[in-house]
Amino acid sequence: MAAHALHWFEIPARDLARAFTFYATVLDGHVRMGTFGGAPLALFDVPFHDGSAVGGSIVQREGLHPSADGVVLYLNLFGPLAPAVARVTAAGGIVLAPHIDLGTFGTAALIVDTEGNRIGLLEPPAR
Repeated sequence: MAAHALHWFEIPARDLARAFTFYATVLDGHVRMGTFGGAPLALFDVPFHDGSAVGGSIVQREGLHPSADGVVLYLNLFGPLAPAVARVTAAGGIVLAPHIDLGTFGTAALIVDTEGNRIGLLEPPAR
């Protein structure tokens, strides 16, 4: 298993179906519905079981509330930034910064999702 600074993350949602639709739209389908412990969640569609990617989900759970004031997660787009940013507003989100040049680390955008979370979108550098 690869060593990552981050092992798993959860993005809180007030409305899981709405959040799933938002992320499926913005990330061009790289999320899927699932369950854990009998509770529904939306999973980011990456190979986290073998340790080659960091896994994460969108969850609706008591005591976990969306926030634009906390940690910002940057989601890998697996493609170009501009089309994903263009889908944010149409999917019900807000674009805070459409293009942030990260030099050798790629390009990013800052958005607010339909649940009120501030999220980064990352286009990795071309290799």
